[in-house]
Amino acid sequence: MRKRSSLALVVFILLALTGTSLYGQGQSQNQPAGSARSRADETLEWWNQIGNKLIAMAKDFPEDKYDFKVQKDERTFAENLLHVAAVDYDLIRRVSESNMGPDFGKDKHNPSREVYKTKTDVVKLIEQAVADGAAVIKQQGDAGLDKTMPFAWETGKHIVHNSYIWITAIEHSTEHFGQLVVYYRANNLVPPESRRDQTQQAQQPSAPRVVELKASDGTLLKASYFAAAKPGPGVLLLHQSNRTRKAWDNLAGQLAAAGINTLTLDMRGFGESGTPYTKLTDAEKAKVSPMWPSDVDTAFQYLVSQPGVKRDVIGVGGAGWFGVLHSVEVARQHSADVKSLVLLSGETLQDGLQFLRQASKLPGLFVVADDHEYPPTVEAMEWLYINSSSPGKKFVHYSAAQDAPWIWYETSDAGKVPARGGHGTDMFKPHPELPGIIVDWLVTTLIKTLSRAPADALASAAILNQLWTSEGVARAKQQLMEARRRDSQVQLWPEVNVDIIGEDHVREGESERKAGRLREAKMQIDTAIEIFKLNLLAYPDSADAHYNLADAYLKNGQKDLARQYAEKALAMIDSHKAPLSSWSDTEQRRAEIRGGVQDTLKELNAAH
Repeated sequence: MRKRSSLALVVFILLALTGTSLYGQGQSQNQPAGSARSRADETLEWWNQIGNKLIAMAKDFPEDKYDFKVQKDERTFAENLLHVAAVDYDLIRRVSESNMGPDFGKDKHNPSREVYKTKTDVVKLIEQAVADGAAVIKQQGDAGLDKTMPFAWETGKHIVHNSYIWITAIEHSTEHFGQLVVYYRANNLVPPESRRDQTQQAQQPSAPRVVELKASDGTLLKASYFAAAKPGPGVLLLHQSNRTRKAWDNLAGQLAAAGINTLTLDMRGFGESGTPYTKLTDAEKAKVSPMWPSDVDTAFQYLVSQPGVKRDVIGVGGAGWFGVLHSVEVARQHSADVKSLVLLSGETLQDGLQFLRQASKLPGLFVVADDHEYPPTVEAMEWLYINSSSPGKKFVHYSAAQDAPWIWYETSDAGKVPARGGHGTDMFKPHPELPGIIVDWLVTTLIKTLSRAPADALASAAILNQLWTSEGVARAKQQLMEARRRDSQVQLWPEVNVDIIGEDHVREGESERKAGRLREAKMQIDTAIEIFKLNLLAYPDSADAHYNLADAYLKNGQKDLARQYAEKALAMIDSHKAPLSSWSDTEQRRAEIRGGVQDTLKELNAAH
């Protein structure tokens, strides 16, 4: 441990601590009266608070300045972060009585920059240390804080409670937080914590802008543009025939806040775009409807032309037959640019269905409710979902005790059929979680994993069902390999579903073994192994998949292979280089699987 370097550093530390304390006091004064939280929860809050400040610095500081230091005998910016992570792990190991975390070599408190060469490496390590410490505090609770052990630090060697060790770690992190503030100031930079309020304000999307778009025949179309605070994807939203663009306002604002530039359009004859459709003569209507496709294209071209919109990363959403029909057509006409679809309560025509059958890389979210006013919309949406060839599709179906009665077709005359709250954007009111589902879908498919959504169990039902047949695993493997030749990242089934199928075979094998039917038991475990190998082929970064295979090999008496996959699983869990699995990465799940892996290795070690 190096000595604290200067009076200036101490002043910064005191300022940091004082500011934090005042903030904490302000919070406590606003809290309702009641019983205090557990001491573990309080410790966890302080651990996460200073840890997250350091993570923010690690992510924010320019990588070309990572080796900056104020004085020759000090650590660089990167070395400070590595040192904090290493000391955290030293103390975490003591408290948890484990070997958690990486091996830093002889100088256990100062990991080498030769190992952690990049900014990404350093950020991952400090994130990993904070997450692992939080997991131990949660897992041990107040009882863990009360345990005692010998401990030597700057105050000398004592028998101390674990709570003392956590306080030491938090104080040590705060000390280095203060030093890194100095590094920021020395480079004329403002630390993230100091500009937090400014950043939050800057990231708020601006108010929507009402725009006029000139259609191909000169007609003016009204639209609202919700600009995100920084460059990103775009989304075009098209309303149903008995609503206007304003039905999308709340969702559009949420999308902009999430970083997605959004345009809502009043179609010709609706809202503020021209004479209301219901007031047109039949002859006038016959002239208006053929213009809708080009009007939508005008809106699409406006959206992709806006500064900050990534023109080749576009999502389209539509409600009712009116919005869905034109949304699918936009995706068909601009298939290279449209990366995601959101379709509510509608249908499309033969060209659209044929396009969906071919668009295997276009993820789609399909939403419908039984209590809509225009049957048979549910069946139409199910047909759309079935025709979509993308493995990354999702069907949200709000069920009711009875289907709605047929009264009339979907119409622009809102008074002809009473609204029931279950059609298109009307679903937002009775189902307030739906806008959040849509935002999450579009953020996932346009930002996080472009043009790709997690595999869906319903979409992969045919593949999952064939795993119960004798040749099912081989066929599923072949299908996966063929799909990967077209898209190297595609997933044809959810990892967890194949886990469940494999575990069913393991349980059946154990039952057969206990009944003395050893031949049948081995057949079940052999099948489970093949299924788990298939899942590992699909999800090679999953520690969970490695553990499942290790456990099955152990039950089959293949100890070397069991050890190989168990050790790999443990290394993956401890490295934090990837989520535990594609479906869960909670601290609780990590602890559960880690414990299972350790039990497997203990059983293997005991057999020697």
